[in-house]
Amino acid sequence: MSKAGAFDLASGVGGKIEKTEVLSAVEKYEKYHVCYGGEEEERKANYTDMVNKYYDLVTSFYEFGWGESFHFAPRWKGESLKESIKRHEHFLALQLGLKPGQKVLDVGCGIGGPLREIARFSSTSVTGLNNNEYQITRGKALNRIAGVDKTCNFVKADFMKMPFPDNSFDAVYAIEATCHAPDAYGCYKEIYRVLKPGQCFAAYEWCMTDAFDPNNQEHKKIKAEIEIGDGLPDIRFTKQCLEALKQVGFEVMWEKDLVVDSPLPWYMPLDTSHFSLSSFRLTSVGRFMTRNMVKALEFVGLAPKGSQRVQDFLEKAAEGLVAGGRKEIFTPMYFFLARKPHSDKSASE
Repeated sequence: MSKAGAFDLASGVGGKIEKTEVLSAVEKYEKYHVCYGGEEEERKANYTDMVNKYYDLVTSFYEFGWGESFHFAPRWKGESLKESIKRHEHFLALQLGLKPGQKVLDVGCGIGGPLREIARFSSTSVTGLNNNEYQITRGKALNRIAGVDKTCNFVKADFMKMPFPDNSFDAVYAIEATCHAPDAYGCYKEIYRVLKPGQCFAAYEWCMTDAFDPNNQEHKKIKAEIEIGDGLPDIRFTKQCLEALKQVGFEVMWEKDLVVDSPLPWYMPLDTSHFSLSSFRLTSVGRFMTRNMVKALEFVGLAPKGSQRVQDFLEKAAEGLVAGGRKEIFTPMYFFLARKPHSDKSASE
């Protein structure tokens, strides 16, 4: 199924970027971020280029460490990371009330791990929207292997300007993806437009919580590490997402930070004090081995120059995510279920 080997990781670094251009792409990506003198407004203005470079550079690492689904999940004691991720995806499908034969949109679908799982779980047809060509190529190959290529497809497009007619989908969801949007209102407005009246949009959002203090230097450092390590122009507060949904015209059915009810810390897979055989590559030992493997592959020319730099900012991201989780200033699973009214009287007009 997913890529698993060291040479697959090495060959995939850079995605569709020419291997000789990977290092310069890394340098350009880093310059967008505050750690390197970049500005938030520049990141927002150039979000398409920034996010595309990010996913070209990191997708191979993500797939090597996480498998096909690049997201966190609430986790029960005795439950593996893989099991918790599947349950998290099933929960989303159940909240949307998906029914066989419905047409569903996955906004920011990655390589389609959740798309395939939700399609099989609910017997629906899922379209994955993604602006990264490399991820779409991987997703199509994995769809064929999984046998869902007849009912599930990918569309390359910007989720701020979707190429779909109004009222096209029976349901829309996003899993830790719309955090890449430079503006929540603009993104949610497009989702509202393509969703059929009376139907629902559900998402897991990456957000800063009310515990985040913008005047606290440590908090700001953690936020910046997450942003550079995860290709984000800015991280919104939960209340900003909620307000944007309402301004667009959605009826918010319910919303909650699901971190609160997770029996085990959501950041446990990245916590260096935790060891797990089932998610070994994400542990401190596994990451140490990956770091040295990438260094060696880059040295002998099997991985492009700049691969180690990608590994470095992903390490910083992991540190920021764990610190943000421990201090409860960041959540990767602010959940909401919102409905487009039957009357379709948008508050955004």
